[in-house]
Amino acid sequence: MRLQPFLAAAALACGLTASIAGTLTETAELEAKMKELAAAHPGRVGICAQSAGGKPVCVNGEQRFSLQSVMKLVVGAAVMRAVDEGRMRLDNRVTLRREDLSVNIQPLADIVLKDGAFETTIEDLVRRAVVESDSAATDFLIARLGGVGAVQALLEAADLRDIRIDRTERELQTEVTGLRWEPSFVDPERLKAARAKVSQKRQAKAFEAYLSDPRDTATPLAMVSFLRKLAAGQLLSPASTRHFLAVMSQTITFPDRLRAGAPAGWTVGHKTGTSHSLNGVNGVTNDVGLLTAPDRGFVAVAAFIAESRAPAPARAAVIAEAARRVTGAYR
Repeated sequence: MRLQPFLAAAALACGLTASIAGTLTETAELEAKMKELAAAHPGRVGICAQSAGGKPVCVNGEQRFSLQSVMKLVVGAAVMRAVDEGRMRLDNRVTLRREDLSVNIQPLADIVLKDGAFETTIEDLVRRAVVESDSAATDFLIARLGGVGAVQALLEAADLRDIRIDRTERELQTEVTGLRWEPSFVDPERLKAARAKVSQKRQAKAFEAYLSDPRDTATPLAMVSFLRKLAAGQLLSPASTRHFLAVMSQTITFPDRLRAGAPAGWTVGHKTGTSHSLNGVNGVTNDVGLLTAPDRGFVAVAAFIAESRAPAPARAAVIAEAARRVTGAYR
């Protein structure tokens, strides 16, 4: 683990930001800049940013956006809460087998399909879910928690009612392409073959339904609230908070988003999410996280882009620019 992100995470978890850190300034100007950024993009853009002691600055902050793999951040937090409550231990040994695999991004599948099984710990699965966005790790953790209802319980207990976790990755990622999950889909080739048989009409209908589905969505405002409560130690114990923030700082997916917009000297702990595209329209491109300044103060940022007709680099550039403008307003 790199030392600088770990120290930043520890500073957040110990509540060191309140008396020594900066805050977002010129918030009216920042809001105007974010509105300008959103208006220029061929899609629906929602961005919220909030420093530890300030009010949220948002554009379309109360609109709902699909979470996609951002949900893995919430699942990870729910696991850490289970650890705090003694229902689970990070060093619990578990074994993933072929029947435990999921869909799409799951580096663990290469190991399981090659060796037949993979023995590891809950701690490792949390790291893989957040850092590598591994869907097999995520769905296994959801099952160990007792289902998505256990994840939702964390949110409801924290009064975060505008974040919804309704389906596993297996369920969501098959439904959005016009299928329903079945156990044989743990074989990637069978899933690929099944998807190839879905008619274009059925694909379009499923994609259109996904774009308007309130399930597995959040508002940027609610996501920023989640991040702030996490950083302030209001969701987890001090030890679990430090551990989880350190995990977030190791995320490797899509460094061209929030990380690309953070200035030198800042650290970023985050989670990305991306849907597939159909007929030139991308469902959603996301990045949410805690941007920590050299003074150890932080800004929580949630950026969502939905129904965009821009290519992936242009979508990422919007999120990077949002981070650039937000950190530029921090004093």
